[in-house]
Amino acid sequence: MQVLKKIAIFFLCFGIFGCNSQLTNNRIELSDQRYDIIDYDTVNRPISIEGQLNVAVLLPLTGKASNIGLGMQNAMFMALDDLQSNRLTLKFYDTKSNKMGASLAAEKAINEGAQLILGPLMSEEVEGASAEVLSANIPMVSFTTSPQVLQKGVYSIGLLNGEQVDRAISYASSKGRQKMALLVPDTNSGLNIVKSAIMSSIAKNMALEKVGFYSPSNVDFSMLVKEISAGADFDTVMIADSGNRLKSLASMFAYNDIMYPDVLFMGTSAWDNTNLSKETILYHGVYPMVSKSYGTYFTDKYKETFGEQPKSIYSFAYDSVLLASVVSGKNEENIENTLTQNSGFIGVNGFFKILPTGQSYHSLEMVEVTKDGPKVVSSADNRESDYIDSEIDIRYVPYEKLPKFYGKSGSEVLKWLYNN
Repeated sequence: MQVLKKIAIFFLCFGIFGCNSQLTNNRIELSDQRYDIIDYDTVNRPISIEGQLNVAVLLPLTGKASNIGLGMQNAMFMALDDLQSNRLTLKFYDTKSNKMGASLAAEKAINEGAQLILGPLMSEEVEGASAEVLSANIPMVSFTTSPQVLQKGVYSIGLLNGEQVDRAISYASSKGRQKMALLVPDTNSGLNIVKSAIMSSIAKNMALEKVGFYSPSNVDFSMLVKEISAGADFDTVMIADSGNRLKSLASMFAYNDIMYPDVLFMGTSAWDNTNLSKETILYHGVYPMVSKSYGTYFTDKYKETFGEQPKSIYSFAYDSVLLASVVSGKNEENIENTLTQNSGFIGVNGFFKILPTGQSYHSLEMVEVTKDGPKVVSSADNRESDYIDSEIDIRYVPYEKLPKFYGKSGSEVLKWLYNN
């Protein structure tokens, strides 16, 4: 498989990756275990190089999430090649896909002179690294989508569920939709979506009537959908899932005569991971996505270079390097001010901001499911909005504005919401 590799092999072997050498003319054949010549555990060389921004990258290069981590690393190599900057040095640290590994990687990166940290990926890794970076006052821009682990100094460039839900509900409200039912997997991610939906529906004057929970391993949704469909007191249904679960849930609603145009079906960006062009039940359904107005440059180049379709998270890894490059041209004493500047940034995913709360904001477009593939029906041009997940304190939401819960104890749901 063709992969990218720096001409400075010496630096690669030590895990150092600078932007001042040519990459495009140096492609080699490697085994499926990409970059396996790098021994990250034996890196002792300090990262600090005078005149450059020293960036540590914390990624799961081994362990359960290593496949994604290595793909993200590829995307970062690609960004370095595109930038050809002499102000930026990256060094990669393996989090080993766990909390302790992330903590040790962060500690090592800080001791070796990191001025900015990109990553980690998963919420447990971010939690593990947070104590180290906050103590050292080194800003960290992670890829997590879990708002619970974010705060000032611990940021995310990832596409958070909250901003997706807010964009979708805003769109539905603009189309005159007034009442919504929501279906989510019974996971922390699902609960985060519920919390965001409650707050966004209140802010957009749209009633969230019903919320249904189901096990991620469930394959039979007949009883849950039948219960939620009783009375059909909603004109919008949001299904926060993808793949076969999404298709099965949609078919169950159709079986209960819940269909477009009486009901608008909506989802999250997870829908984009499923080919829905033949799912007639979901035609006219909509979901939010990062802007594609900048074309398919990233996807096309990644496929050409690495011989595989990139996962959506890889593009955020690419944009994180562009972000670091902007920071490298500013005063190093004001890195956090640059990261959270109100003017924001533009990358391959369009316009985005890093908010002082730790969360991110992306200018999202709304995409419609059609037989010919996804079609943009609302452009990503709202650059002034700053959706913040904690904008409304859910503990003070009147009881009558809370939805009815199915598939999970209401008291259990509220206990989680009030404590997270």
